[in-house]
Amino acid sequence: MLPPFFENHDIDAIESQLSQADRIADGGAAMVAYGTLQFLNMSDIERTAVNKALLQYCELDTLAMVMVIEAWRDMLGL
Repeated sequence: MLPPFFENHDIDAIESQLSQADRIADGGAAMVAYGTLQFLNMSDIERTAVNKALLQYCELDTLAMVMVIEAWRDMLGL
């Protein structure tokens, strides 16, 4: 459900390991992307794209957790 994070940029022009992946789709990828932001030199375009993708991933992950809690509350009649 998540859009590619290099959607509005020419991927070939971005020189980075991140250009090989087009979205953050799981927790492992999110951890790698976050670590990459901390320790890898990258252009402002790359940094902005990865930051946006992380925020989108976290938003969707948080929504999923809220939905689980709501389902549990519904099942328990709370």
